[in-house]
Amino acid sequence: MKKNRFYTFNRVLFISVSLLFGMAFAQAQTFLGSAGDRLWSNADNWLDGLKPTEQSENVTINSDVLVDEDVVIQNLNNATPCTLTIQSGKKMTVTITINWNNGDFILEDGAQLVCQHELHAIVKRKIVAYDQDIHAMEFIASPVMEAITPSLENGFLTDPDTGYDLFYYNESNHQWVDFHETPFNLENGHGYAYINALDTTLLFEGTVKGSNVPAVVGLEYHASNGALAGCNMVGNPLPCDAFANRSYYNLDEKGISMLAVPASLAVPIPPCKGVFVKAENPVETVSFSKIEDLQTSENHGYIELFATKANTANAPTDNAIVSFNPGDDLGKFLIFEEQPSLYFTNDKKDLAIISINSVDALPLKFIAAENTSYTIRIELKNLDINYLHLIDNITGNNIDLLIQPSYTFNATTSDYTSRFKLVFDPHYSVEENDLSADFAYYTDGTIYIHNIETQNVASLQVVDMNGRIVYSEAINNRDGVHTVSTNLIPGIYLLRLASGNAVMTQKMVIY
Repeated sequence: MKKNRFYTFNRVLFISVSLLFGMAFAQAQTFLGSAGDRLWSNADNWLDGLKPTEQSENVTINSDVLVDEDVVIQNLNNATPCTLTIQSGKKMTVTITINWNNGDFILEDGAQLVCQHELHAIVKRKIVAYDQDIHAMEFIASPVMEAITPSLENGFLTDPDTGYDLFYYNESNHQWVDFHETPFNLENGHGYAYINALDTTLLFEGTVKGSNVPAVVGLEYHASNGALAGCNMVGNPLPCDAFANRSYYNLDEKGISMLAVPASLAVPIPPCKGVFVKAENPVETVSFSKIEDLQTSENHGYIELFATKANTANAPTDNAIVSFNPGDDLGKFLIFEEQPSLYFTNDKKDLAIISINSVDALPLKFIAAENTSYTIRIELKNLDINYLHLIDNITGNNIDLLIQPSYTFNATTSDYTSRFKLVFDPHYSVEENDLSADFAYYTDGTIYIHNIETQNVASLQVVDMNGRIVYSEAINNRDGVHTVSTNLIPGIYLLRLASGNAVMTQKMVIY
């Protein structure tokens, strides 16, 4: 009886060990490249036709391989010297370790690697040749930890050297530094502007970071730079898509405009990509986290407004965002002089993105890049609202943006910046902040301005019905009546009187 019990125990133990051994064996896959096409996705390239799965504990590569599909495995190593290449647009995730010796590990343009430890790799970034009408500069970043020295060999320089431009933005004096004049190396976590007259592929070779923890990049802030204080060009320091923990400016696909992106939108920044962020105080940072680590709260939506020259193809665009998510605020700044400026002001700070809970109305500021016609249009993102009007303080036009989501107007570089107002509440009076309801009258060639009781200098503008400013004047502090002699041709005009945040408009007939 005891013998039988002992026999049964040994038999069960043997079967259990065999099963465990069989499971372990089944979870170890070897790439042989038997089919000759180097493709990871081809089962014929794997020993016994067994492709790896997420449960694969050990994957061994014995031949050059092209990872042509998204892959998740636990451990990866090469038993013989060989090259592993991740195809453009594909992502390899190794959840535990990579032991890669005596062979290249290559990420093609747009490929991603998610790993837990550092690894020597070559990361490629394709650059399309400069085209003034379609494609301009790129914002690039180095995904490797070592400094990269631009050279002919890694694709940055061209022969002759005049075929490219490479810059970094110096926050300390808000100046662009030209590589042609002051050569520099590319550092991990920093961003750079790059243009080439030819198609080229940039090679970043070095140690890529493990992405199991966020990568933190320090920011600079010099208050003496005024509106440009705290503008930092940074870059994704990881070999995979990463999310920034703060709002940022992204260069559009045409390479001619910088557009604000709210943090709550959770738009990933690709490897080798540079962006702009804005610090508001010294000793601030931005952190980059891989997709799997991002934890987002409920998105309450936002309103995005775009401003661009009217009826002009490939013109620079600017945007401003009203976000209903906390923490999306982003300071306003412009790098390109050709770009118009659309922004809000809150707590004496100019903002490209303003976060609000609820509001009746918001002043919307605008600066023209040149004297021409512009169009403002809106897009609602994950947002359902019943009322949204745009008030033009110069012309007096009141646009229902939910019915007509765009508005075209004339503007000059000398216009008063507080041109527009966004109204969210149908019961809000657009005259609430005005100086008075009736402040001027005209007779015998003279405009009489009265009821001026303000501690500030008031700005007076006379605008024709085409939106052109035909007369402007600063009126000093005074009580009583101020007179304006005018040679204006007969017609209907709009008078606009602004003092601080108070704005008043009034139509007037000149005869």
